[in-house]
Amino acid sequence: MRQVISIFLIFAMTGCIGYTPHPPANIPGGKQTYKDEVVYYGRDYLISAGDQIEVTYHVDVDLKEKYLLAIGDQMRVEFYFHPQLDRTLDVRPDGRVTLPYKGDIMAAGLTPSEFSHRIDEAYADFLNKPQATVTLIRYGQRIRALQDSIRTASRGQSKLALVQPDGKITLPLSPPLMVAGKTIDAAEREINEAYAKVIPGMHTSASLLEVKGNVIYVFGAVSKPGYYELRGPTSALQSIAIAGGFTPAAETSSVLLITHNEENQAVARLLNHKEILSNGNLSADVMLHQFDVVFVPNTWIGENAILGGFWKQIIPPALNITYGYGVNVTR
Repeated sequence: MRQVISIFLIFAMTGCIGYTPHPPANIPGGKQTYKDEVVYYGRDYLISAGDQIEVTYHVDVDLKEKYLLAIGDQMRVEFYFHPQLDRTLDVRPDGRVTLPYKGDIMAAGLTPSEFSHRIDEAYADFLNKPQATVTLIRYGQRIRALQDSIRTASRGQSKLALVQPDGKITLPLSPPLMVAGKTIDAAEREINEAYAKVIPGMHTSASLLEVKGNVIYVFGAVSKPGYYELRGPTSALQSIAIAGGFTPAAETSSVLLITHNEENQAVARLLNHKEILSNGNLSADVMLHQFDVVFVPNTWIGENAILGGFWKQIIPPALNITYGYGVNVTR
């Protein structure tokens, strides 16, 4: 069976001599094997401007053994023997309060009892028996403000955030966060770290609803050069088919692929699509990733690439180039 398929492929390609080396595939009726609404991306997808992220909030409302002071809380500090120092204080965005004669003292993250002991320590060199007490007047203000802001969301206890051109997103009670260039897992960690500073016990989960940067670039001797959105696992040869196929002048034996390695460094390799199409061995093709570039040279460029080291002249020295499928050449 495999021999029959190989003979059929060879016969089909020899019939194209003098016209188009490998014409684009034609699907009857223009049917698609995927649905437009399906969002495809891997966990290594790097967030880009224009992407839409959904952040779901999980507020811990279980009974706790102790309450920790948080930003926005209001308390009454009273001194048993020195009532002239009594104050009503609000925990500022930096987590501190200002005490008479002692200045700023960190309050966020402490229980009311722990904070009263810290006040006693601060006034130990100033008062005889400070004996301060801390009574909460208003607390959980940040959680209530957050709940009010996400209550208006149509998708429930979540917020939709659009990645702006500067790569940042804006979320309630949080400064703008840079997420572009990060995976969704890294962005989720960034969001949780930001909320941990203002709302103890807050946890969020993030997911990508819409992606704009999941594209590849195909140009050179193809019918429709340009950039294309990845709609599923796509190989270099399949990307050329998406771009309309090879032109008659295409050099199919030395297609240039610029991609990135595990360290996110740009690397280049040459692909022999003529051989793949001749023997039907699609396993020798290469799967593409976000932002990959596929360049199909004209025949005269391909000849120079083989005979005169043309690729070494146009590829920057920082790139590694792989000839065939196993030999690395570094300039």
